[in-house]
Amino acid sequence: GIQSRSITSVLSERSAPDERQVHTSTAYAFEKTAILVYEVLNRVASHSWEWGAQAQVIFERDYPDYSVYSQTRKLPLSSEDGPLKPPTGLINFLEPILAKRDPKTKPIVDGDGASGDPASLGVPVIVAAATSNKERAKYFQKLADDQLDWLMHHVPTNENGAISQRNKELQYWSDYMYMAPPFLAFYGAQTSNATLLEIAYNQAKQYRTILRNGKIKVWEHIKDGSFEDRNFWSTGNGWAAAGMMRLYSTFLNLRDPKLRELTELWRQDLAKWVAEIVKGAYAYQDKETLLLPNYLANTDPAHNYPECSGTALIAAAAYRLVSLRPTSAKRLPLDAINAARVAIFTKYTNPKTGAVAPVVDPLNWNAPKPFNGEKPIVGYVSPEGQAFTILLFEAWKAYVSTLNCNANSSDHPHCPSDTSAS
Repeated sequence: GIQSRSITSVLSERSAPDERQVHTSTAYAFEKTAILVYEVLNRVASHSWEWGAQAQVIFERDYPDYSVYSQTRKLPLSSEDGPLKPPTGLINFLEPILAKRDPKTKPIVDGDGASGDPASLGVPVIVAAATSNKERAKYFQKLADDQLDWLMHHVPTNENGAISQRNKELQYWSDYMYMAPPFLAFYGAQTSNATLLEIAYNQAKQYRTILRNGKIKVWEHIKDGSFEDRNFWSTGNGWAAAGMMRLYSTFLNLRDPKLRELTELWRQDLAKWVAEIVKGAYAYQDKETLLLPNYLANTDPAHNYPECSGTALIAAAAYRLVSLRPTSAKRLPLDAINAARVAIFTKYTNPKTGAVAPVVDPLNWNAPKPFNGEKPIVGYVSPEGQAFTILLFEAWKAYVSTLNCNANSSDHPHCPSDTSAS
């Protein structure tokens, strides 16, 4: 069964006196379990957006140098920052997925009607192009170019430039923010294209305007089109916050100082928008389980059960924000986030199998009960929940290293480089 841990011990850890020591000691205790969590993810991911989340895990865990959170490489990727060695694990992950695609279509893979989901593989394809030999680079680059063309010229777009999450109708999903905009931003960064960078930022701006609830500051799940989900899905808020953090970091890592300066106000906005989701969502944290409910601000037991997916991804976004922009810490409920993270690592991740539970069924966000993780297979675990747990672990390790920076020296290799006021 899942290793149990009393809430008292979780809470006492949260309030321990030396924050850095506590963080570091627990961190590395989770490393063995994280390997199992990763193995389960690799077995169960099978849809376009799940592959996108899996690719992000591969970057953040195995090739942090090529992640947008890299502290060593700027964008565009260049041998100026050291040899561009092919990220073999990433390319081995992409090959079988791409082998099955229909070569006559523009999106990287089939998105089952979604425009944004195939674009979640856009960043890995661009990195593959930048690190491969000439012939392979050409193949990968064409995939990225076709995906960009599809989003820009074949998908419905509203009068303010918000691109639909669906191919056939204008429909806005919070999930979209993790899929297409990080690809648009990365393509813009890789080609030093200011217009594309602005289009990526504008997606966040417009989607927030459309989906955000002014009172509780979190986002609705799906709006407009042939069906809606006007409730506040915690995982959808995680997709939005974590997607905006990827935009933030892409802008921050721009090599050209003028381009980077162009994004300064955008970064201020994104930091504020991520923080408001984190704060808004964590206001609904369950005091006993320390998890967020599947739907925030909801009293229906079939919708508000506690689950790990949304809890983990929103926490990951928070740790990324505070590690890149330490001044944002005062806006974030870090005690609550630390408690949730400890609970996920020690209580809700099975140390024998790597299954994370309880988690919402990712194919049925309205399911009346969560998956219980009894077996580490499809139908019992969530591919995205597995991914988010690792993204949380990696984000938290980045945060720990900035605590060490603040305690030691500012020239630590992992110290944040964005010290502008928040």
